[in-house]
Amino acid sequence: IRNAAACCEMGMPVADMLRAYLATADSPSRGRDVHVGDLAHGVLQPISHVGDMVPVVAGIALTFKLRREGRVALTWVGDGSAKTAAAHEGLNFAAVQKVPAIFILQNNQVALGTRLEAHHLPKDFHDWPASYGMFGATFDGNNVLDAYAATTLAAERCRRGEGPVMLVAETFRMGGHATHDEAEARATFPAAVFEAWGARDPVGLYEEYLREAGRTSRE
Repeated sequence: IRNAAACCEMGMPVADMLRAYLATADSPSRGRDVHVGDLAHGVLQPISHVGDMVPVVAGIALTFKLRREGRVALTWVGDGSAKTAAAHEGLNFAAVQKVPAIFILQNNQVALGTRLEAHHLPKDFHDWPASYGMFGATFDGNNVLDAYAATTLAAERCRRGEGPVMLVAETFRMGGHATHDEAEARATFPAAVFEAWGARDPVGLYEEYLREAGRTSRE
């Protein structure tokens, strides 16, 4: 589900991830939630209303700051859920308190069937970080190395006490929010748009990089 990659990266066992998804009694949440996470591994169970994760992460980052732990909190929010009151309040709080937090705004260009231009007047989110008074940058959301580099630099700023960072990931949602709206999602944009973004699949792009670097082969 949603944050599976983060769970793997933070060292959460796949078996625990499956137990959380099945909500079994031996899962990290003891069966109370099907969202995957484990605080012992530094992974919060996400809130279904993902915009609400922004103030939660801001609060956790404030704790890191007050305890002088040198840690950084990070969360993601899509172009649609970034419009919620909780997300705005959380971003403002993080900026004012200068907490060590990274907020990645995924510009999917569509939110549950609603195209970006229908809920966002600017053509992009490049000015959003500055509007909150925080440092920001934009990166290629389909390029693993670009994402890694941008996040690494953001984390270094946070650990130096320079406040939160907002990173805008330029990408595209290739499917629906779930299977129930897959047909609607496909009807939202022309087939050519899906074809163009499909050619920029993140896994495929990274595979090509590894091949060119001599790290793997086509066999």
